[in-house]
Amino acid sequence: MGLAVREAHAERGRQSQRSIVALSTSRTTPSESTLLDGHDFFGAPRVDTTAERLAVVVWEHPNMPWDASSLVVVPLGPASSSDPDRAALVAAGEPWVVAGGPEESVGQPAWQRDGTLRFVSDRRGWWQPYAHPGTPDATNDTAERLSEAEAEFHGPDWVLGQNTFAELPDGTLLACRTSEGRDSVVRLHPVDILDVVDQPCVSIAGLCAHGEGVALIGSTLDAPTNVWVVASPGPPRPQRPPRPLRPTRSFATALRPEDLSSGEPFTVTGRTGRAVHGTLYRPRRRDTAPTRTNPPPLITWCHSGPTSACQPGLDPALQFFTTRGFSVACVDYAGSTGYGRAYRCALWGQWGVADAEDCLDAARLLAERGDVDPGRMAVRGGSAGGMTALNALAAGEGFKACTALYAVTDLLDLAATTHDFEAHYTDRLIGPLPGARELFVERSPVSRAPEMTGAVLLLQGTDDAVVPPAQAERLRDALAAAGTPCDLRFFEGEGHGFRRAETLTACLEAELAFYLAVLDL
Repeated sequence: MGLAVREAHAERGRQSQRSIVALSTSRTTPSESTLLDGHDFFGAPRVDTTAERLAVVVWEHPNMPWDASSLVVVPLGPASSSDPDRAALVAAGEPWVVAGGPEESVGQPAWQRDGTLRFVSDRRGWWQPYAHPGTPDATNDTAERLSEAEAEFHGPDWVLGQNTFAELPDGTLLACRTSEGRDSVVRLHPVDILDVVDQPCVSIAGLCAHGEGVALIGSTLDAPTNVWVVASPGPPRPQRPPRPLRPTRSFATALRPEDLSSGEPFTVTGRTGRAVHGTLYRPRRRDTAPTRTNPPPLITWCHSGPTSACQPGLDPALQFFTTRGFSVACVDYAGSTGYGRAYRCALWGQWGVADAEDCLDAARLLAERGDVDPGRMAVRGGSAGGMTALNALAAGEGFKACTALYAVTDLLDLAATTHDFEAHYTDRLIGPLPGARELFVERSPVSRAPEMTGAVLLLQGTDDAVVPPAQAERLRDALAAAGTPCDLRFFEGEGHGFRRAETLTACLEAELAFYLAVLDL
């Protein structure tokens, strides 16, 4: 038997229909049975070891799964004896809701060896792990919280299959925990004692059980994303050093340890009184003697959110600039994940405003501290982060240069062309259309061109289906009409997010030359 999320595409203008189906693996008698339908979206379907229960996350428009979702359990049974495929499963009763609701996000259901259902929920302000009996007579309150730590054990479900937990053969439960902008691996105990597992990664994309230990995908402060194996944690004891399964040999010749800038987490208070989190990377290169008496120039880095976060692991593109004399501030503006539900929801109704203001406020306050040169500050970002960067340029005095890669510049155009998953994403971030039409126009960078007082570099792929090239052309024309210098460069064959090595190289070289010219360096 196979399990799938089935999507039936409807006629143009009508919503697609989705369901969870069990598929026959028989080549001679193919068949399928619908296990659950009636919801707009489904994610992370998991069948228990006895094939008697299916757990799945569901959510409805206009919510995204990190806004509001529910965890549903469906009782299962074998197909009838007359069914040629005896191994097939069918729904054997009414589904019931284990967790979730209009003000709760749930995710990562998993059936543990003892038959309990593990999941994550932010019902208490943080994505924390819970265990539930997984039976219809057990209420939501029956779920046991496995950690009270004010940290995130989950991330936004942009793609299916997220996995931040690993149950080892002896029942030990390991988890990826995000706290203060960095990831770690911890061992969970019934009494809420968190033992930190010795491993070097500060940014972790996922982990799984591997033999008696755990394998993870992660990056360190001085090495890019790789696959690591950690020996069996067992009882607390010294750990064997993790070893990369796929060492990146070419990286060793590109940068030396002495060249690398390690990030320094910072928190400043923005204009609204809300905390703004980020990481500052200072310029560093071993064979370059410091020649400046003034603080270094700054590039403020806007992650491609809005529901995302800066990753603390090694980013060669970021290090490209720190090795050339720039400080880089990665800002986790309002709406970023990793700091609890309240911080994530702080962008509701404020996209295009709070995110841009946070980036400008962070830069100004770093300048007031003397960390960077207030007269030489730039901002950059890609996709939604490109929109944030452009709006930050328009938010007030501060930035003199902005680089926007495949940036969202027209929010009405984005809403009209986006796919079903994000069809109502902006309902919470800005407001539902058509009522919020004026806000969509006001917060679009193409409308704010007259407010942009610095120079702009636009980097755009010709095959971008998410942000069509016409958006970049309209912004260029609007900036030209406002008298703002703008350089628009197209890259043939590139889509939304550049992939080719020659494109990435050309973009970094163009961006560096742009800053050197505009910031008088």
